[in-house]
Amino acid sequence: MATTAPEAFEGFGPDLLDFYEGLVADNSRAYWEAHQPVYDRQVAEPAKALAAALDEEFGPVKVFRPHRDVRFSKDKSPYKTSVSLMGGAGAGIHYFSISPGGVDLAGGTYMPSKDQLRRFRDLQDDERRAAGMDALLAELDEQGFSPLEEDALKTAPRGWSRDHPRIDVLRRKHLVVGQDREPGPWLEDAACLDEVAAAWRTVGRWNAWLERHVGPPLAATGPGGTRAPG
Repeated sequence: MATTAPEAFEGFGPDLLDFYEGLVADNSRAYWEAHQPVYDRQVAEPAKALAAALDEEFGPVKVFRPHRDVRFSKDKSPYKTSVSLMGGAGAGIHYFSISPGGVDLAGGTYMPSKDQLRRFRDLQDDERRAAGMDALLAELDEQGFSPLEEDALKTAPRGWSRDHPRIDVLRRKHLVVGQDREPGPWLEDAACLDEVAAAWRTVGRWNAWLERHVGPPLAATGPGGTRAPG
């Protein structure tokens, strides 16, 4: 059965943020069904078109489904309050998300597997490779992309001293660099594609470093790998 090709990306709809702000206030099936035409036309269709436009350079690019997986969560709200895209595969991915809280452009590995974290932490005792990582992160920071410090360990990971000279790096639980941006009219323009592509090329340098020095998870199952934030 033939599938319909997505329309050319022309930007997200002007009511995207209003839609999600309403969903934050009333995360219910009733709200969703009453506003689904707005979601379909101003969120889902542009997101599909953006993914298709990015796919050739960064693919495979997918749009996250709007429904939350609530099976193992105390929070039973049924819908995600953001629209998100993920591109690529391997040790690092590209990520783009819009929510009322802002725009997230990121790359790397969120919730890496235990073996990935072990390899990353082992690298911190390799003076040459640690220095190379620091130089790359400094360059990315100058371009507005900084390491994600969320959920960092409160103490040293098992096997490392609390007095380790690189303890702040060792405490990280996510191997992600990202940039938070303010939502604005640029999201409603076709040039949004250029903004996302430029950001993904920048964080792609971090993804390439992870691929070369950390690699994908050894196990095919379990947490980690190329999970995206959120």
